[in-house]
Amino acid sequence: MDHLLPSSLKHLLRKGPAIHKGWHKKPFLNSTAARYSTVVIASAVCGFILAYLPVLYAEKPPIIPLASTIQQQPKKEVYVAPAQTNPLFATRPSWSQDFTGRTSGLLDSSYWNVLVGPAENSNKEQQYYTGDLANLRIENGALRLIATYSPQPAGYKYGSARIETQGKQSFLYGRIDITAKIPEGVGTWPAVWLLPDNNVYADKSPASEPLRYKNGGELDVIESIGSQHGLNYGVAHTLSDLALRSDGTGSHGTMMVPHASTDFNRYTLLWTPTSVTFAVNDRAYYTYERKSGADYKTWPFDQPFYLIANLAMGGTWGGMDTAHYPDNGIDNSALPASLDIRSIHYYPYIGSMDVK
Repeated sequence: MDHLLPSSLKHLLRKGPAIHKGWHKKPFLNSTAARYSTVVIASAVCGFILAYLPVLYAEKPPIIPLASTIQQQPKKEVYVAPAQTNPLFATRPSWSQDFTGRTSGLLDSSYWNVLVGPAENSNKEQQYYTGDLANLRIENGALRLIATYSPQPAGYKYGSARIETQGKQSFLYGRIDITAKIPEGVGTWPAVWLLPDNNVYADKSPASEPLRYKNGGELDVIESIGSQHGLNYGVAHTLSDLALRSDGTGSHGTMMVPHASTDFNRYTLLWTPTSVTFAVNDRAYYTYERKSGADYKTWPFDQPFYLIANLAMGGTWGGMDTAHYPDNGIDNSALPASLDIRSIHYYPYIGSMDVK
């Protein structure tokens, strides 16, 4: 048991024989009082030993290293915007919307306006835009613009969504990447596009002119219709459209996008002072160029534009398939259908501003 004793007690017991030997030299130690004192000391030593043993054998709490504790703390995810390598544009985006990993939530009103009401255009579209969760919500890592076959105000039969950045974020030259899934269903007409933030060329035509809006141009990065599912249009609209094509169709190119409704694909606009190029998954398929000496009629793309995303239903183009759906060209059984946007990144233009 000696190995269980504190060093102070070991020292005291080792002194015991020396005291015992001293009894022969000092008469007092042979007295009754001396013997009584020895018994008291021995009893105290034994009591201390008995009290100390439970402390020695008591179970001690485990010691957790500090590093281990830190590793068990949840790590805060830091969002790092994706880099791009085209030398004409900044490496990192200056403006982003990324919904990756988000399962719920509302659209940030500091970035977007949400339109409510019927589509005010000449396309004869059939949707009524709402801000309801049934038509606009964040879900499964994407912002979803959802078309529904449901009663709406003013007798409309379809609900849908339209959002835009007007007055909150504008773009003048740069690279815009939109990662999205396109809806299926005949009659759907999804688009992500840009219009002038403050059309500086509007007053070039009288206010009564129906095509006055074309003075400022329009850029369609994503445009597709359900009856041509998977075929994406990249379009540069200008006032010269009518002079170039009798139906007023904008200058455009097309690209077939496999799995457009099941996979997220990246739709890109590369916008410089002299050209706009459209690409899907880094494959360019159409470029509209500024001609030497061009004016606003063919090149209105020298002013800030804002971004729009919407899902229209039917209309003059989306509802063309009246042979199969004679009522309005819309397959009601395909609804609800959605335009899902996972991310939007804007990389400012840093190339030369020289224009010839």
